[in-house]
Amino acid sequence: MHPHLRASVFLFVATLLKGQTSIFTSPDIQPFSYSGPATSRLEIVPVEGQEEFSQALRLRTPDGLPTSSAREYSIRVRALVPTVLTKGDWVLATFHVRAIERTNETAQVKLNFERAVSPYTKSLSALLPVPDSWKRYQIPFQIAESYQPREAYFDFWLGYDPQVIEIGGVKIEKQLPTFNVRDIDTGYIYQGREPDAEWRKQAAERIDQIRKADLKLNIVDQNDQPIPNAKVEVRMKRHAFGFGTAVAAQALLGQSPDDEKYRDWFFKLFNQAVFENDFKWPGFESNRTRALQALDWLRDQGITNIRGHNLVWPGLQYLPRDIPSLMDNAEALRQRVNNHIRDIASETQGKFRDWDVVNEPITNRDLQRILGDEALVEWFTVARESDPTARLFINEYNIIPNEAAYRAKQDEYFRIIEWLKERGAPIDGLGEQGHFGQSLTGIDRAKQILDRFATLGLVIQVTEFDIDIHDEKLQADYTRDYLTLCFSHPAIDSFLMWGFWEGRHWKPNGAILRRDWSLKPNGEAWRDLIYKQWWTNADLTTSDDGTTQTRAFLGDYEIKIILDDGRTKTLQTTLTKTSDPITIKLDEATPPLPPAP
Repeated sequence: MHPHLRASVFLFVATLLKGQTSIFTSPDIQPFSYSGPATSRLEIVPVEGQEEFSQALRLRTPDGLPTSSAREYSIRVRALVPTVLTKGDWVLATFHVRAIERTNETAQVKLNFERAVSPYTKSLSALLPVPDSWKRYQIPFQIAESYQPREAYFDFWLGYDPQVIEIGGVKIEKQLPTFNVRDIDTGYIYQGREPDAEWRKQAAERIDQIRKADLKLNIVDQNDQPIPNAKVEVRMKRHAFGFGTAVAAQALLGQSPDDEKYRDWFFKLFNQAVFENDFKWPGFESNRTRALQALDWLRDQGITNIRGHNLVWPGLQYLPRDIPSLMDNAEALRQRVNNHIRDIASETQGKFRDWDVVNEPITNRDLQRILGDEALVEWFTVARESDPTARLFINEYNIIPNEAAYRAKQDEYFRIIEWLKERGAPIDGLGEQGHFGQSLTGIDRAKQILDRFATLGLVIQVTEFDIDIHDEKLQADYTRDYLTLCFSHPAIDSFLMWGFWEGRHWKPNGAILRRDWSLKPNGEAWRDLIYKQWWTNADLTTSDDGTTQTRAFLGDYEIKIILDDGRTKTLQTTLTKTSDPITIKLDEATPPLPPAP
């Protein structure tokens, strides 16, 4: 960029901020700097019809950017923060954006607040869609660590698919301690949020097709003669589809009032579980007894759909403390890993429906660097030998969340699964973790990604869902829409949250229950879909031929037959896509109670 234009950009952006913010106060100490390839273009353009600003930065993202993780910050505009900020301070970033040209359905920009040097700790990292007309965003965030002047950056990242966007009306304001983040309308949009979006109708049709079946009943007497006009109560008890959450063994087995509420809410909201930390390698070796007791307790309570997480997480920071001492001895390292898999998978044989054999193998490659990628095949093979009944999964993050910045990672995840299959690894499924922040992938784009991975012919599970944002309405809307999309997808058979209570959640803001156990809007959305909209309760009456039927969600049911003379019969059944009509004979019906004296 020409030096004169660079100076103009510095002055322009600083002028945007001057007098509007309690953080950026002077153009002399707060110039923004542009960083990017020579093929990019940046200019200042006039703006009409906007009350808050009359000029904007116009930035062009060219074709041919790198495909690595460095892609998204290969083009950026940034400023050093001149003031002291303390951990926990609230800041509100306000700005306007629009797209002049775009490659995809929306252009994109990422807003960041981060430490100026390694480890680049981020207080905010929000990938935001940029529509064709001006859009005003207000993004609240808390400072993650304390900073002296010039120790942190505020910046925009633009290294995505080719696009031209404009940014104007920027304000960065430190908030008073009385600031209430729930009062802020972020203005956030994601493709598909609109109530009349076409995808909703399509999803509803798929749900009816793949998640429901006709429950057909034939009611007869002891002589196999049809019983007309019998009352039939159909009550759903549990979905066939897995709606689950991560749980902690300590809370499941504990005796505190919070532990009791934890268990109560778990059974109210979920039919599937995954242990968050107890069966990870270090956690299992440190408290094997508690982990196994909690697993057996869940199964005793009727929860048999349980995921094992995980056999191998191949980053050194996630492995037992003795592993670094084995990194110079490949054979000893191989034996240590394989023996662990045999130990835990054999000990729990038949108790986990699914196992994450390897977790985040693209991001964490310390073991592969010593043992080679062939070790992945070996891990799956040893897991199958040790527990022939469990389905075996690979699991990775940022496949759908932050997808614009991680498309190369999508490709690598797809490639490594193909590679495992080609080499005969007994892989049954793939996990898409689903940790979202401000970067909420559009619904149609999310479906495209799921459709692509479904071509691999494996089961897909959303394994670790949460949304770490403060906008509770947005959080609830996306929970509703993303859950609906996934429930409607034929390749997916489970959707698990990564925790549910603010008091035991790695990202407390992502929980569906507050610390006081009140249900948040995202929790209401979860409960409404699963236990109201996708729940079948029906009151039926048999016709003259003794039959009746209803369209019902797949799962477990209690059916009660009530005759005119007061006799009843109750039975349990499971509805599947291949269920035959059920004949119920009333020869063992419960007689009516005698009249009261």
